[in-house]
Amino acid sequence: MIVFLGLAEDSSATSPMPEEVKPSQTENICTIRVAYSLDREKGILLEETSSTLTFEASMSKKDILDKITKHLSNRLDDVNVSEFKVECKFPKK
Repeated sequence: MIVFLGLAEDSSATSPMPEEVKPSQTENICTIRVAYSLDREKGILLEETSSTLTFEASMSKKDILDKITKHLSNRLDDVNVSEFKVECKFPKK
């Protein structure tokens, strides 16, 4: 019994619900959403896709824009694209 008390005094407490620790953003992250519709006039949505692209923090915004444009070029040729959205987050310097 004495051994257990000694171990209990040396152990560290842990929370039953661990907190999520978010690391600081060190990369450029862009999310691209493309919505495709079956019938634009009626507004019938067929499918929505989402892509997340990650770039090194040292990469210039112009280079990132070029890569996103290349990534989107094939998708935007589809006549059923009804909308697209690009959102980029850059780390604070």
